Amino acid sequence: MAKKIISNKTWMQVHLYVSLFFIPMALIYAITGSLYIFDIRQNAGAEIKEVRIQAPIQKGSEREAMLRILQENKLEIPSNTEVRFFKGSHSMGTLKYQVLLTQDKNSPNYTLRAIDRNWYGVLLLLHKAAGKYYFDILAVGFSIALVLLYLSGLFLTAFCKRDRKGSSIAIILGILVTTLAVYLSI
Repeated sequence: MAKKIISNKTWMQVHLYVSLFFIPMALIYAITGSLYIFDIRQNAGAEIKEVRIQAPIQKGSEREAMLRILQENKLEIPSNTEVRFFKGSHSMGTLKYQVLLTQDKNSPNYTLRAIDRNWYGVLLLLHKAAGKYYFDILAVGFSIALVLLYLSGLFLTAFCKRDRKGSSIAIILGILVTTLAVYLSI
């Protein structure tokens, strides 16, 4: 019999350590994903302050207007004051503390919203890849590890030689139920 390149013991250690390394990611994705399904969004529990602006704001001067309105209303100025335009709003700040300037529909007036999110809101936004790329890199690593851990688990157990019939039924049922759920959800 040929010697294995990687022993079962080594596979089990790799499997164990990679699994342990990604436990925080698994918990973040499981908790935020489940709560999101139950309609608990990123602003749940956030402290939101709104200021109505009755004057037009010149295009290109949004940053100055946002900073002035924050100061006039004694609201916190975010650490990052770079303005980005996204989904119809001018935005500055971080995932934790964000300031949005949105023009009211069918009106020249604006609304400034200062949102101070809790940890759940921040983690949900990271789950949705709304943050910087550092967490996204870890998320892709977690996704790859998840697939590899499933496959290596199957190889470690050699596809469950002792209970091949039960294992085959479980895989087939999993594929059928998942396919049905996808079809019915479209």
